[in-house]
Amino acid sequence: MQRLAPEFTDRTDAAEAVDFVRDKFGGYNLRLLDWVRLSPMTDSQHKPQPGSDCPMLTLSTCWKPRDRDATDPPRPEHMYRIKVNVWQGDDYPAGEYNWGRIPARPIRRRSIPDRYTTRGICKWDYPDRKAATVHALSRAFFLYLAGTGQVQQNPSESNASAWGHRWAAEWLRGNGQESDAEAMLAQLMQWTLIQSKGI
Repeated sequence: MQRLAPEFTDRTDAAEAVDFVRDKFGGYNLRLLDWVRLSPMTDSQHKPQPGSDCPMLTLSTCWKPRDRDATDPPRPEHMYRIKVNVWQGDDYPAGEYNWGRIPARPIRRRSIPDRYTTRGICKWDYPDRKAATVHALSRAFFLYLAGTGQVQQNPSESNASAWGHRWAAEWLRGNGQESDAEAMLAQLMQWTLIQSKGI
């Protein structure tokens, strides 16, 4: 029997934000997506990463299949799974450090001479918990799309963050939060220039 949609569990009480992202799922093939789970972030997860002064607000994970030789219909071991944690506290707006794009810097490996990367840790702000939910869920969903070949980009965390910026900005604009949307789009434009020109 063909599965019509993945199992979806939301324990974050952000139905409007979750529905916004779920509506975007409709344009893609979800056949290999087993389940999606959103949960509150725990106090132990809500801690700054080494070298940063902001506690984590979101965690996005997309687990790859254990077995790539899919059957028809695919069994659970052939499918992707998404888990997202979002901080539920009342300390928004708040900033978060995560993967983005930075000016090109050399990769310091003896085996890779004269190579550069633009991937690095960046900071951005979430005006509220629902915007954080849209961004986190979008990042994980991008990794599923990239892993299944439905988008052209590599399945990197930096590309996932850019995808999150796009959908979060659209969500913010749709909810009348124009200045917050513009801030996301401005950073996204900077990342695009860095990636295209290596500035």
